Amino acid sequence: MVRNGANASGTPVFRCQACRRRFVAAPKKGPVGASDQALVLRLLGERVGIRAIARITGRSRSWIQGFVNALYRDDTPRDPGPPPKSPVRS
Repeated sequence: MVRNGANASGTPVFRCQACRRRFVAAPKKGPVGASDQALVLRLLGERVGIRAIARITGRSRSWIQGFVNALYRDDTPRDPGPPPKSPVRS
């Protein structure tokens, strides 16, 4: 592990010499908890917009959009079935 500069906020960034991954030693934000995810789900159920959810929860719009995309990707069936047949014209 070697020091590899700093990020935009000035926090030192390190790089693993084995896998070349860049990371911050002590990130300021951790993973999103289950309670915050449940709150986002409830707000989505109430049809609240993504910008409003970001203001309410204090999370970034990009995280919320990724969370919503993952929900739809996981809950949408992969096989939509055969296409509907068009009516026969006389």
